[in-house]
Amino acid sequence: MSRAQVQSIRAPLLGALSVVALLSCGHGNAPTPNDAGGADLSAERPAPGAALCARYGATDGAVPSSFDVVQQIFVDNCTACHSGGAPMDLSPGVAFSNIVNHAVPSVESCGGVLVVPGDPASSYLYQKLTNGHPCAGAQMPLDEFFTSAPLPACVTAIIGAWIESGAMPGASDAGP
Repeated sequence: MSRAQVQSIRAPLLGALSVVALLSCGHGNAPTPNDAGGADLSAERPAPGAALCARYGATDGAVPSSFDVVQQIFVDNCTACHSGGAPMDLSPGVAFSNIVNHAVPSVESCGGVLVVPGDPASSYLYQKLTNGHPCAGAQMPLDEFFTSAPLPACVTAIIGAWIESGAMPGASDAGP
């Protein structure tokens, strides 16, 4: 195979790989487990979700319930897909007004309300994060292969606690 033929195959392949990397939904800038310079610390590593739990302050049974923490969860795990132009924008400054007492986007066939203050079980957003077989589509978030990559229970508990406590806006969001 000539050098030109290799280049003509290589360029589209690299472009496709770049698109896949950019569309890595659910992995935004979420933290990764400690690497410690490549040393094998698998016996010492905490459970896979422990780093996320600690990042959001969900440790030792404590579950924060502020929208500021929920917004950070969205930024780290959701806004790679759910931002400007998406049927549901979870970007800072607009997420709160887009989800609290807001109807489910029409692309979802179930209907309902995304966040019902005080009622996580009736909140479609919470159902999409915690139910392995939601009414429509897949459990969120999705990974780079568009398959469900559920958040650890400690993280969804934060979202549930925020909804349960009345789904109030955070300090950085004036709300609707």
